[in-house]
Amino acid sequence: MSERVPTTNFSASWTRVDQTSDPSFYPRLLDATRAQGLDQARRQPDAVFGPLELRAGLRVLDVGCGTGEYLRIMAPLVAPGPAVGIDVSATLIAHAQQGAAADETNVSFRVGDAYDLPFPDATFDRIVATQVLLHLADPWRAIAEMRRVLAPGGLLSIGEWDWDSTCLAVTDRELGRRFVHLLCDQMHNGLIVRELPWQLTGHRFTHVVVTPQIRLSRELDAAYTWLIEPVTHELVRTGALTSEEGGRLLDDLRERADTGRYFLARTYYSVLATPC
Repeated sequence: MSERVPTTNFSASWTRVDQTSDPSFYPRLLDATRAQGLDQARRQPDAVFGPLELRAGLRVLDVGCGTGEYLRIMAPLVAPGPAVGIDVSATLIAHAQQGAAADETNVSFRVGDAYDLPFPDATFDRIVATQVLLHLADPWRAIAEMRRVLAPGGLLSIGEWDWDSTCLAVTDRELGRRFVHLLCDQMHNGLIVRELPWQLTGHRFTHVVVTPQIRLSRELDAAYTWLIEPVTHELVRTGALTSEEGGRLLDDLRERADTGRYFLARTYYSVLATPC
């Protein structure tokens, strides 16, 4: 039996969800951390997905679809065109399939590898990869595969956080700065958004458009519960932080939240590109 990966080890676990200590952690994490964005997408799908220029008959692929919620919102916008989701995790795909409604006839989900997409060349008009590349050991191989299955005139949409620019208010400034750097290093490619524009150009994409968006938290929301707290425990487990430092960091953040001084800001980048 292969060694179980600790669920809190984000640098190793996202590509091995089914081999982690608690695979059910990931559907719950996605449900919690994407709830606000999903609510907006359900209320304003045309606005949220406007840059993709979705219309009836287009073929959409979601690489690393997770629980498939965003794909199910996009599906009616392209029906009768197919909306296909793939993920390397059988756990997440099973969750996505269970959530699919009977009337969603143009939606399908399957286990698939971003390095070897199981589709012929030029199969899709739109490809979406949201918070996927940061977890991959070889993200540019995945980009090459997406380029292969994207039809001429299509659009590739990538969404990623810049993890090292996370702005977290911590009373001990040195500890706060060190935590942010360690948080970034918990991802395979925490700085990947900084490489995307020129890499996409090198992979025969053109009209690369990068749009930043600041996400601000003034209270202990899903980002604290599902990211900051478990990562802190992982850093203590691996010895990157001492038990005293980890406890002091979390106590400080909770105290700040109780007194109205909590502040977390993160920058999310949406990248659109067209194949040459």
